Amino acid sequence: MEEGFESSAWNYLENLKWGEYMIVKHNSNDPTHLLFYILVKQLKENNIPFVVIDVLDKLYLLKMHLTSAGINTTILDDIPVIKLGGVRYTGKITNLIERIEISQDTPVWTRHYRDALRRVEKKLNKYVKVIVGIDSLLQLYEDNIWELNILMLEGFASMMGDKNSKGIVFLNSSVLNPKTVLKIEEIFPRVLRLELKEGELILRIEKSVDFGEYGREIKVSPQQLQEKLRM
Repeated sequence: MEEGFESSAWNYLENLKWGEYMIVKHNSNDPTHLLFYILVKQLKENNIPFVVIDVLDKLYLLKMHLTSAGINTTILDDIPVIKLGGVRYTGKITNLIERIEISQDTPVWTRHYRDALRRVEKKLNKYVKVIVGIDSLLQLYEDNIWELNILMLEGFASMMGDKNSKGIVFLNSSVLNPKTVLKIEEIFPRVLRLELKEGELILRIEKSVDFGEYGREIKVSPQQLQEKLRM
């Protein structure tokens, strides 16, 4: 069962077209660290270039959760990272591509972010983005609709159609205003929901460019999955 969950989750990401991104929504209590680990492990094993966009130290928290679960986190030590805010570095400092200070005006820091991505594209050509912690950033903008709209356009909508990249965005929707979540869902062509329910970890397709996929689910025992990832 756990093998099916891992392969299905990986295949869905792998089969994204270049220029396509998907959201994985979750709540604060859901074990997103397990899905994050599966995807990073597969990216490394398949020698696919990728970059983790670490917003406000979410990568550090994911690593701590994995460590608490008894899972070896050495695969995270040498992954390339762009940090948006935050103070904690995860892995080797030599793998930090850039740290961007998000306390600057939104147009300023988003320009620095795009510049960093252009440097990544020159080096890697085509690559996968794994974005974590974006909900913490959105929380800072929810009371300012003008700044929020700038962030939506400059930070998210601009990714769509970029043929040099594709990727996944982890989003803790439970900490955001429902209207903010709806605006995000409107931008992205694919939306998945990860949830822990009645003893099962469920990954469900809520939005897709393939209408036949709506409502499809893959399930696994989270305990069995965690034990397998410890091996």
